[in-house]
Amino acid sequence: MKRAFTLLELLFAVGLVAVMAAVLLPVLRSARERALSAQCKSNLHELAATCLNYAMSEGFLPWGMINPEQHGQKYFKTPEYRQLFPREDPVRHGVARWDEFSSFCWDFTRKVDELGWKSGEMFGGLEAGSVFSCPKCRAKSDNWDGNHITGYNYNVCYLGYVENDAGKRHYPTAWGAIKNPAGVVVFGDGGYAGGPNKFMRAPMQDKQYDGSSASLRKAGTQAFRHGWGQWRHCNMAFLDGHVEEFHQPYMAGGKKGWVDKDTYSAFISSGNGIYGPRGFGVGDDYTE
Repeated sequence: MKRAFTLLELLFAVGLVAVMAAVLLPVLRSARERALSAQCKSNLHELAATCLNYAMSEGFLPWGMINPEQHGQKYFKTPEYRQLFPREDPVRHGVARWDEFSSFCWDFTRKVDELGWKSGEMFGGLEAGSVFSCPKCRAKSDNWDGNHITGYNYNVCYLGYVENDAGKRHYPTAWGAIKNPAGVVVFGDGGYAGGPNKFMRAPMQDKQYDGSSASLRKAGTQAFRHGWGQWRHCNMAFLDGHVEEFHQPYMAGGKKGWVDKDTYSAFISSGNGIYGPRGFGVGDDYTE
């Protein structure tokens, strides 16, 4: 006849399982977080490497966003413009006129007569892949013309330029202007109070160079979505392809803290240096 477990033995077994769970769950959570962050870093490295190849080949960084109708008018306005920027010929992008596009963004494009999206200019128009979406980004907000496949943003303050942004610059930065590719951030975990975003801004407004409003600047922050507590961080890719973790959040103007504490969104630097083509340091308040 088999002997049944006593109450004391059952309590001991349950307690042992509880202790093991308390020990193992944080370890498993930490391992999962590290795996997701590693995949994110791999995505960002691929994006940065593709951007670097594009910039070296074309002579300019890719556009952040183009207004198709206005861009076509600008392109065909003068022969000098067409000669200076031959890559702006719409035929190179598979259309006869720019206004055949309804959207032309750094990551995705869409033609007027198409329902789906294709990947952007620097990616050769291939079908969109998972590399554009951070594995930790669960938000599916419609942040640009119905496209929600995102999680990363692109440095448009100093590199990619959004057409019609007020400011001194009216074209993406020339590759020859990049002084330190290893010191310039180009892509990163994008996010703000409204969800993920596609367009990265620098923390300090330079009215002579970058006239974006405060609302646009706050909407161009980074999401510290990886890890938790003191290990919470966002991943950022530099123009030479390497990827780094950033743990210290900054508000606009250089103060430490969150731009939006509910979504852990902030800037990665107290100043603009790390965003600009010269690639100054993280704590450098130099405005390019």
